[in-house]
Amino acid sequence: MKALLKNLFLFAGLASAMTLTSCGDEPGTTPGGTSNEFTVNFSNLKVNFLESGIWDDYLNPANTAVLCDNMSFSHTATVSQYGAFWNGFLPSKSTDTADYSDGNWIEHDFTSMTGGGVDGKGTPYMVAYWSTMEAEDEHSLSIKYEAGDRLFKAKSIYVNNTTYAYYVMQKGNPFASKFEQGDWLKVKFYGIAENDEVTGPVEFYLADYRSENPAEHTMVTDWTKVDLSALNSVTAKSDVKLKTVYLEMESSDSGQFGMNTPSYLAIDKLTVEAGNVK
Repeated sequence: MKALLKNLFLFAGLASAMTLTSCGDEPGTTPGGTSNEFTVNFSNLKVNFLESGIWDDYLNPANTAVLCDNMSFSHTATVSQYGAFWNGFLPSKSTDTADYSDGNWIEHDFTSMTGGGVDGKGTPYMVAYWSTMEAEDEHSLSIKYEAGDRLFKAKSIYVNNTTYAYYVMQKGNPFASKFEQGDWLKVKFYGIAENDEVTGPVEFYLADYRSENPAEHTMVTDWTKVDLSALNSVTAKSDVKLKTVYLEMESSDSGQFGMNTPSYLAIDKLTVEAGNVK
């Protein structure tokens, strides 16, 4: 219900003019020297963080992307009479891994399960919140190089569960079921090639209870590397450059309005290979 309530008011903000919150090197350079391959380092984020560890300006509708080491991560915020809502990517270095199942998750949905990024507790990462009601051609979680002005190849990314999604899957809440045998949550990565052909998906299970053996049930609680290189391939061609990588999510616990499971994950250490300007 939280995800539904947020997303009901987000579509009005999707058409707002792009404002980039930046970090790292200036667009047009390759971070780390002359090598075409580089890893986005969220420690370069030039944003202010609240005491809680989250980006202080994430509810500003003028911010429609976060730019870090030349990679643009989508972000949308809407302020209305019903409140303020967001989706997309949100910089965080929150260390609050407490379980708020008996309280209010709405104000505590910004933390990875490790309380930090790949480099350790308190280091910055991104929380990704996917709009379960996005239209087919609207990608609320999209990543581009230099705001879409340059092509690239996807190499890899690290992912983790957020505390909000994890504890809801563990215990359930009034809107989502506790995970039992047969349940699952996954993130799917797609690419949009230079010729607009969609590549992928590359799928990764954030929780996997499909096995009949409970000992084989898994729920991600640490950073895990996902190989994205398959996104650089289409039929009969394996050297494709991309304009965009976008994420979607799926859960076994879904209903009329999409996923009931909170549509959150955390990301860090995206590695890409820089390509030519379009």
